[in-house]
Amino acid sequence: MAAAFVMAPHHFAFAQASGDKPAPSDPLEKFLHQYVEHAGLPGGVVAIGYGAGNVRYAATGYASVRPETGMTRDRQFYIGSLTKMMTAVVTLQLASEKRIDLADPIGKYLPAEFRDRIANANSATIRDLLRNSSGIPDYLDGEFFFELVGRDPKHGWRNVELLSLIADRDAYFAPGTNYAPSNSNFILLGVMIEAVEGDHIEAVFNRRIFEPAEMINTSFGRYPRPALLARGFDDADGDGQLEDVTDYDVGDQLADGGVISTAEDMVKFARALFVDGVLLGPNALERATTDTAFAGDGSYGYGLMIGASDWGPVWGHDGIYFGYSAEFSWFPEQDTVVVFLANGRALNEVPTVTSMLMTGLFGKPE
Repeated sequence: MAAAFVMAPHHFAFAQASGDKPAPSDPLEKFLHQYVEHAGLPGGVVAIGYGAGNVRYAATGYASVRPETGMTRDRQFYIGSLTKMMTAVVTLQLASEKRIDLADPIGKYLPAEFRDRIANANSATIRDLLRNSSGIPDYLDGEFFFELVGRDPKHGWRNVELLSLIADRDAYFAPGTNYAPSNSNFILLGVMIEAVEGDHIEAVFNRRIFEPAEMINTSFGRYPRPALLARGFDDADGDGQLEDVTDYDVGDQLADGGVISTAEDMVKFARALFVDGVLLGPNALERATTDTAFAGDGSYGYGLMIGASDWGPVWGHDGIYFGYSAEFSWFPEQDTVVVFLANGRALNEVPTVTSMLMTGLFGKPE
């Protein structure tokens, strides 16, 4: 997500290696410290959750710089597109309750004035949106949304407000014929969820995901920013340096990326979804991970990236939000989840945290 609005810059340089700070002795902390330093990130937290229920954590860097505060594992972060997994879960719950049908065209649930203005709305099904195979154009294409954010940084965007930004654009392709990631798909699913439930998206997620999974430090973004939220840093003005962008609302209440969470809560989400059956039944989960669209290096299921590794399948998502980045990877054969949350976006090219941890976690591939 590239921002094009101009803000008053306050540049921060993050010196990770401090002379009065002993080098971490825990191997996971040492790895994370080196990774964050090399990536040019302010700070980060990693959690590795195992099938037996135990979790390993590491935290490094800074949660804020004014005042300077060290990162701790209990910090909240925007999780960006990891939110899409949750939007998909709620959609599948509604389908299992026969409140919706995955074969319904999304236009059925949109305000009448937008049904004919949004490309493919009357032919793309809910299933197409879940798989990013709808051809509906991404409202983030171009810079218009970020210009709006720059003019009104604390707007409080709602899913239904973005319909006018999705409307009157050309479709990418006919529904079901191709794959293209589009944030609009999950905005439209958010509009559908709020219409069917007759409630605000956060109330729905609280009831259907956060409370059942006991994710006590997870919510949508809000003002004032929660005390536990790590400050987010991004290169907002394109000068190659990071600025504090925490107070810009680029989607606090949006179904494509507005959730804030902790590493611990995202491990709880993995267990509730993939292990304990708290969120979805086995049939819905199987469909979500097997009814996929080809997506280059892997495929895309229902709000889930479905990939392969030398250690077997891996399901999850990555996420970027203004000032934050995230990784969530579930290894079904090992009953293991890796979560990485950072309060910045890498200034330097680095592999994913998950890919660098695999050999240490699972040994050399056979």
